Amino acid sequence: MPKGLADQFEEIVACIALAVVVLAVSWGVITRYITAQPAAWASELATLAFAWLVFFGAAAGIKYRLHPSIDMVVRRLPQPLQLGVRLFNHALLLGFFAFMVWFGTRFAVDAWDNPSPVMRLPLAWLYGPVAFCFALMIVRYLQVLAGKTWSIETERETHVG
Repeated sequence: MPKGLADQFEEIVACIALAVVVLAVSWGVITRYITAQPAAWASELATLAFAWLVFFGAAAGIKYRLHPSIDMVVRRLPQPLQLGVRLFNHALLLGFFAFMVWFGTRFAVDAWDNPSPVMRLPLAWLYGPVAFCFALMIVRYLQVLAGKTWSIETERETHVG
């Protein structure tokens, strides 16, 4: 995978998932109000794609450091205590990510033989992004801690920074 694609992996998957959500919901609405038979699979596909959108978007948030942090109290502490709190925070986050990888993997493996109601896909397709994206969050978080930066174009209308 070229470097640009690897760096934008989360955004690419999230954009595809968003397109799938919009198309599935639109098709569901069209078939519900225009045809005699609504597309039952549209809602299920939108739910599946939304899970992918949320977790890949959260991984991108880690990469761009967009998740909120409240450090009002920490900034008032002496420098050595600030460092200790930051190290504890890093350990806590990485531990949580690792727990979610383990928990998400168990959940996805257990759901493999359980099909979705309409499309009959293994529910692992719904739960799998949890494990994968939290593993990706570990990678991206360690990259951020190592000093790697990603930039968001400032001219984008959706820029939040």
